[in-house]
Amino acid sequence: MVTSSDYFFEIPSELRSYLQGYTMPAVFDAVVAQRGDHPAAFEGECVYTWKQWQDDARALALALGDLGVRTGDVVGVHLPNSWEFLVAHVAIALQGAVMLPLHMAHAEREISALLERTGARFLIAPTQYRGHEQSTLSQHLVDNVESLEKLLVVGDGLEPHPDTVHFDLMLQQGRGRQWTPVPIKPEDPFVLVASSGTTSSRPKICLHSHDGLLSNAWATAKDGLARPDDIILSGSPFTHLFGMLSVHISLLMGSGQSLMSRWNADDCLKRAQDTQSTIVFAVPTQVRDLLGVLDRKSRQYRLGVREIRTGGAAVPKELVMGVREKLNAGVIIQWGMSEVGSGIFTRPVDPDEVASSSVGVPVLGAEVRILSDGQPTLVGESGELYYRSPYMFHGYYGELELTTESVDSEGWLHTGDLASWNHDGTVQYRGRRTEMINRGGLKFSALEVESLLSDMPELAQHAIMPRPDQRLGEKACLVVAFVPGRSITLDEVCRHLSDKGLAKYKWPEELVVLEALPTTPTGKIARARLKEAVSAVDQI
Repeated sequence: MVTSSDYFFEIPSELRSYLQGYTMPAVFDAVVAQRGDHPAAFEGECVYTWKQWQDDARALALALGDLGVRTGDVVGVHLPNSWEFLVAHVAIALQGAVMLPLHMAHAEREISALLERTGARFLIAPTQYRGHEQSTLSQHLVDNVESLEKLLVVGDGLEPHPDTVHFDLMLQQGRGRQWTPVPIKPEDPFVLVASSGTTSSRPKICLHSHDGLLSNAWATAKDGLARPDDIILSGSPFTHLFGMLSVHISLLMGSGQSLMSRWNADDCLKRAQDTQSTIVFAVPTQVRDLLGVLDRKSRQYRLGVREIRTGGAAVPKELVMGVREKLNAGVIIQWGMSEVGSGIFTRPVDPDEVASSSVGVPVLGAEVRILSDGQPTLVGESGELYYRSPYMFHGYYGELELTTESVDSEGWLHTGDLASWNHDGTVQYRGRRTEMINRGGLKFSALEVESLLSDMPELAQHAIMPRPDQRLGEKACLVVAFVPGRSITLDEVCRHLSDKGLAKYKWPEELVVLEALPTTPTGKIARARLKEAVSAVDQI
């Protein structure tokens, strides 16, 4: 059971005035009262209203209570972006329980570890996903994770089991019954979110409150000029805070959501056209996919997208310009972490060059410091990004020492990210501190080199990583996956970088080709697994 006693630090008092006193039940009831018969979600040919969402969420909450779900219990949700995810997210909160979102890309090892570490008692999972059987995995989790008591399955095809309940039957069980609200406070635990795990094989688990995450969405919507008549389409999974932000903005604004259960660029563009989507949440890899389709089929789609919100990885200038040219849409560049949610981002009123050169300024109420050796940096000088806001997490669940190492006594999160100030006061993201390469005493950022290679048409994926060198200590290695039918040599890569004026000591000195680079569920390069993949090539 998770309670506020599991919080390892409190938000500094001077920042709390930005918190709106939100709880999910209160926010949800308010939007249903205002927008009850308006469309809340589009899935396939189905259109669901806010009132339908409320009816299903309350029914599921009542049925969860019958199963024994109580305030503070952890409920794992292993679902794609879908109506069932939306219903489960609200229902779990209505019951006072805590949601543990689990990425669909996770396998049994990752899921079981997160369930065990959080003491989850219940799991909601599909019987199939992308045409593959999932029920065996889910049942195996119930049989082997000690804390797990019940499995709620979405879909058909699962053999009867005493520990298994069908999602649809749960809804039927709860419908038509009197709803009695469970008392919930704004400071109560809301969601446990595993960090992205780009540089570590053991993700940290971030504990967020109702008021923290929902007020973060409120501030992002306010700064981002969100509108009730928007239709939001998220290519990012709702199980990640970037995708979940799209849900929370929709709840606060009363805007509709267009649901995609899996990523496909053609499907995304068709979905955006059919549902008249105005905002698309997509990581840079997905934005590249969209522009690639539009290169081939630009006349096929009639789109009304006015904004692409992206982040989670470096966003090169060429990508921003491509969105403006091919979609006639603006680009919002966002920096965030599992610890902070939406942290720093550009604004709709910013000129294109701001999105091309920065991640903008902090969300309303948040603060940023950039320090080098404990001292503030000058404009253009790289340092570590320190961040604090009213909306941050309350610590890493069950890990006090790790929390105190990452958050100081004044509430500043030591992010481990590198950044610099621009002359206009915006922040330029410069990659992870762990992604620095030290070649014979000359240090440089892998991100800087990667961004200059982003316009090479031969590269489907690419990353720069350090490799040991007996004389220099480290040297740069370029790891790539080629576009089918294309290839390039290391010499050609170096000529490309030379033409762009990059210093020679930053050029890659080795080229490793993989079929695909390992990624996190949100599309970032998984650096720890990339190192393992390159090591495996060495051993062949």
